[in-house]
Amino acid sequence: MAGADPDSFHKLSTGYARDKSHAYYRGAQIAGADVATFDWLNYGWAKDRNHVWAGTQPLSSDPEHFGMINSDLAKDGAAVFCKDREISDDPAHFEIVRFSPDDRNLDYTKDIRTVFYRCAAIPGANAATFRRLNDSVFNYAADDQRAYYQDRAIAGADPRTFRVLYDTANEGCAADAQHAYRWDTVIPDVNPRDFPPGKPVTGCDATQVTFGP
Repeated sequence: MAGADPDSFHKLSTGYARDKSHAYYRGAQIAGADVATFDWLNYGWAKDRNHVWAGTQPLSSDPEHFGMINSDLAKDGAAVFCKDREISDDPAHFEIVRFSPDDRNLDYTKDIRTVFYRCAAIPGANAATFRRLNDSVFNYAADDQRAYYQDRAIAGADPRTFRVLYDTANEGCAADAQHAYRWDTVIPDVNPRDFPPGKPVTGCDATQVTFGP
């Protein structure tokens, strides 16, 4: 590496390294890093006695209280971070919104004021009433005012009666009292009141909902 001291150079991870005088990220010198205490944390983060680093940029000035939530999320005493940016100033109330205790889908999170989908705030979502409706890759959720597909409010959907009908790795089907939906789009001329009682939903497309025996 250009400018590095070869005798003291030590690779810490696929991205981070240090020598006796400097710390580096992907070949770039990290200005201001304390080399004596600099070490790789995990994923894309490193820390010294003064900072947590995301690449060459200081992310947190509270390394003592910095903790990883998962591979994308971390928090310290004052903020929550997603990769290389702060997303919340409410770490005390920040949580992953789960459908069940075994749910491993980490797409939805929230603090006391804001709901996030993959680290981006969902405009207008009510954190106090927001809940997951399934644990599939096709994410459905609701609060007291709206139903959501991933990060989008579903226009006209009734959150009180909205339910997931079917979800796999390739399909997402839902309904409320008035309409059926493929992902977040109304399926025309399909009335949930006409669904055959007792028959399981086996899928949907742009024109119909299908049922098993």
